[in-house]
Amino acid sequence: MPLTKEQQIVADFYETAGAGLRWHLVDIIDGPMVHNFILKPAPQSKARTIIKTIYDNNYMFSYGNQQIIVQVPKETRQMIFLENLLKSKEFKNTDAILPIILGTDTFGNITIKDLREIPHVLVAGRTGSGKSVFLNCVLKSLKTAMPASECKFIIIDPKGTDYDIWESDKHLVCPIVKLDAKLAVQKLREVSELIKERHQKLQDRKVKNIEEYKKKTKNIDMPYVVVVIDEFADLMTVARKEVESCVQYIAQKSRAVGVHLIIGTQHYNSKTLPGIIKAILPTRIAFHTRTSAESRQILGERGAENLLPCADMLFSDAGRAPVRIHTAYIEC
Repeated sequence: MPLTKEQQIVADFYETAGAGLRWHLVDIIDGPMVHNFILKPAPQSKARTIIKTIYDNNYMFSYGNQQIIVQVPKETRQMIFLENLLKSKEFKNTDAILPIILGTDTFGNITIKDLREIPHVLVAGRTGSGKSVFLNCVLKSLKTAMPASECKFIIIDPKGTDYDIWESDKHLVCPIVKLDAKLAVQKLREVSELIKERHQKLQDRKVKNIEEYKKKTKNIDMPYVVVVIDEFADLMTVARKEVESCVQYIAQKSRAVGVHLIIGTQHYNSKTLPGIIKAILPTRIAFHTRTSAESRQILGERGAENLLPCADMLFSDAGRAPVRIHTAYIEC
């Protein structure tokens, strides 16, 4: 009697990843893109041996509560649409002031973060892995949650191709900066000056941050500003010193005054992404990488090389253990 598709998945998993290991299969839970095999190791089992076996078979995993969850790609994967997530009760009822939808976890649960709590983000991965789509999803999340009077965008797109849907949007501070490194540097300098002006306003009002300022003044002259720089490495190749100086200042001085920085790049070596820049961007998102060494360059550990080729990422907040998230598809 032939095995069902689900039985074959279990059989294949035992054959490739389970041989010689002592553990009990607790459950199999389907997510939109992977099967989650929930394992409970025997007391005498060595977690290191189990994890090595999982890595050797190119699977992803997470662990906690004395269980290991091995994630095996599904043959038929479900498309995750951003519009559906934006209509979800989780997004509509969120307490986040600047809510951004990262996507769903491997079980299909929506993942939302408040940009105020992860003020500056580095998004990296190989070409075609989904970085620019994800950045558009972040902007769409903010647009849905915040009116243009309360949240503004500055988009720097050296490629000039991925953000056309925002061309005439009211949330834009200025037209999208395309294919012009000098103008990009100028905009970053303007952001730096804006930050200085806002700090002066906080000082004048004797408050510590933008939230206290808004509460005390009850006006809207200080909207949140989100600066998105895609293909950051392209800027670094033509205006390294100026870009590095501006980005360093923005990241170090902007949190209290409501300015947030999101940088996307497909090149993340020391020349295109200096250590000083990485250090001031503690929240990291890694899409698929070609090698474990590239994953370590982004996250400080391996794992991103085993992600699905597109719309799959590892999210690490301030050095915490990376969490796997499937990103959404945005219909333009």
